Amino acid sequence: MSEPQQPAGHALPADLIHDLRTPLNQIIGYSEMLMEQAQEQGQDGFVPDLQKTHAAGQELLALINDRFHPIRPTETPAADETLPTDVGEIQHSSLLAPHSDLAAGAAQGFVLVVDDIAANRDVLSRRLARQGYAVATAENGRQALERLRADTFDVVLLDIMIPEMDGYEVLQRLKADEALCHIPVIMISALSELDSVVRCIGMGAEDYLPKPFNPTLLKARIGACLGKKRAHDREMHLFGQLQIRNTEMARWRELQEADLAVARATQQGIVACEPPQPDNWKVETVFTPLIQVGGDVYGWRQLDHGVWLFWLADATGHGVAASLFTTLIALLFNQAGAASRTAHGILTRVNAEFFSVVRGASFMTACCAVIEADGRLSFAGAGHPPLLIRRSGGVVESLPSRNTMMGIDPAMMISEAVTTLAPGDVALLYTDGLHSLKANGGERFNSKTVADSLAAIDGSTDLLPRLIAQLIQRSDGQPFDDDLAAISLRRG
Repeated sequence: MSEPQQPAGHALPADLIHDLRTPLNQIIGYSEMLMEQAQEQGQDGFVPDLQKTHAAGQELLALINDRFHPIRPTETPAADETLPTDVGEIQHSSLLAPHSDLAAGAAQGFVLVVDDIAANRDVLSRRLARQGYAVATAENGRQALERLRADTFDVVLLDIMIPEMDGYEVLQRLKADEALCHIPVIMISALSELDSVVRCIGMGAEDYLPKPFNPTLLKARIGACLGKKRAHDREMHLFGQLQIRNTEMARWRELQEADLAVARATQQGIVACEPPQPDNWKVETVFTPLIQVGGDVYGWRQLDHGVWLFWLADATGHGVAASLFTTLIALLFNQAGAASRTAHGILTRVNAEFFSVVRGASFMTACCAVIEADGRLSFAGAGHPPLLIRRSGGVVESLPSRNTMMGIDPAMMISEAVTTLAPGDVALLYTDGLHSLKANGGERFNSKTVADSLAAIDGSTDLLPRLIAQLIQRSDGQPFDDDLAAISLRRG
């Protein structure tokens, strides 16, 4: 079994190696920037000497890296808990504009540089400023946390070896702070040790950069972090907008619910009362709006001794607007019933008055039946499903609506059909809500489906609940998807 391989070169304390590398990193960084500036300003005569300085710095740095390796400390000294009163100042120079100017202008992002050595901060700040970033600096971990809580940064470049509170602890506190944890952190160090990289990434750092910084690599990694940060900021902005919209929608829904409650109370006052029971007749009703209120409505009025009007209408739409029409329709039928004694006369009058109010902006279907004590029934309909009559023997007859919908032609003369119901016969007035089911094959129900279902049950009491149950039994199991209203008139 072979012995573990020892690192080549001499072992020195990590702090000492860090101190040896730091001035060389500064020399390399300054010489790179000076070469760039000389070339930009046409001072090419300075470039060869700067190249020699740069090469010498790299050679000496490589020599230190090859000949020495750090001794890792067994313990990390406890950090001093005393907070500083001076949190430092943003770096300003001929190459670095104030953050307020850059943030309002062409700055690509606001970067916080955390390093305990002023020359390191200056080199990195100048490099970042040349790349278009606004920069603030902090010389230790406590200043860094203070700055992060006082301003809005896009990226943090955090040195590992800083006094009072090292980079690991700063990173840990930053990621534990709900207000700061989304800020990308790139760890920097003059020591390029793999275990440090792994530890930092595991603690939530986005990336790791060794000193001296490669300008292209520095720009690329900050750019990648800025992309993630801006994506996060956009997500949070959209989330905030969504929360505002949700609050607005909740408020809107409260108002709508209040309006619907008033509309429902009004509509229930029209249709929910117990139907009359004229001599020799049994009357049943059903009213089920799709939502709180709907466009279906029915009513009745006694026209003379033993003579009753029953009517039913279906306004377009659902909700509050449709419920307002039902109030109007109920008023119109009540007025028309006071002025006429025939089904066609009443419906003709309602159509004319309805058109005078809506002026062709809305339409409705409607029908009415006038019944007498001797079983005589007259029926008139406008765009409405037919009146179905179930004879006592089980045969179902149909009296169709012979006119178009109401609200189209104010001068429409509506015709009527007349028949007589024998004892045990039932007349059914209904809206097309009874058609709003589908068979197992997917086809929509129609008046024939309703007629077949009516024939399948007897004409005794509780006819409407049994008819609805029969329709559901014939359907594909889906619920009614429209307002539902119906009146059954059974002659006793």
